[in-house]
Amino acid sequence: MKGKDIWSLSQSLLVIFEFIDNNQLRDFRKALDNMLNASNVNRLVIIVNVPKEVDKSTLPPHFLIYYNSPNDYTFFGKMKDIQLESELQKNYDLLINFAIPNIKILDRLKTASIKKKVIVNAQDSFFDLSFTTAINEPDKMLNFVISTLEKINEYD
Repeated sequence: MKGKDIWSLSQSLLVIFEFIDNNQLRDFRKALDNMLNASNVNRLVIIVNVPKEVDKSTLPPHFLIYYNSPNDYTFFGKMKDIQLESELQKNYDLLINFAIPNIKILDRLKTASIKKKVIVNAQDSFFDLSFTTAINEPDKMLNFVISTLEKINEYD
């Protein structure tokens, strides 16, 4: 029943990714671009979790990427990035989290309207689906996730 699966029905996508280094980020962006070219997704937001030691101003700017650091929150946990806060108030068909769950961003996601929530290589009860793979290359990992989502009917 092609076309009724989670991936085919997703038009808005929120992706969370853990920053390791610039090469890994570049490879992930390239793999994500290739994957999205053959999809129905027309709205994408990427959140890249970066350690507080990383200077975000040294990272390559991109209009779809929000770099999220522990330094981006007040003492009371309020998000300082008003633009990202605004993006998280929008509706999404699908969330794919490739990062270890970050409690501060999870708190924001819990108030967001997201139809399906997927986590890869981690566990958290907030997510609807959890996938585990030993694949580390971004293009193969993304292909694994997408091919799995194509096998799951939206109403399963």
